[in-house]
Amino acid sequence: MKDTVKLVISHFFIISTGVLFIISLSNLLFDGNEPLSPELPWQIFLTGILGALPSFLFYFKNEPTKKQFRVRTVIHFIVIEAVVMTEGALFKWYEGLVGALVFFAVVLAVYLFVWAYSYFMNIHLAKDINAALKRFNEDDEDDEI
Repeated sequence: MKDTVKLVISHFFIISTGVLFIISLSNLLFDGNEPLSPELPWQIFLTGILGALPSFLFYFKNEPTKKQFRVRTVIHFIVIEAVVMTEGALFKWYEGLVGALVFFAVVLAVYLFVWAYSYFMNIHLAKDINAALKRFNEDDEDDEI
């Protein structure tokens, strides 16, 4: 559970940063003369929190099967899209069908970025753990000689 809480906190910061970046870039490219709303930082934090909480779907007491993990990933993505699209509509981050489709694609891009970041961090962690285990086992073998 401790690792899942760390994951949720990490996702909060990644999501908040990603949303801030996308909104800032969008404002720069499309609405450069429009000042950003003073409520925007709070909306971004809310999005980060609501976007990170579904990561608890990945808490498993036992090692999940590949199918269980994939199903939870799909559910996680659907929940994230639903939450963020709803927030986007409420906060007027997009208008109309075209705006909704573009926003959907942006949320998908942020989602994939978070997954890629998590994946590469976990690969790095796994390599570090394997290297430490290898050193530990080599030390054990040296002690027996």
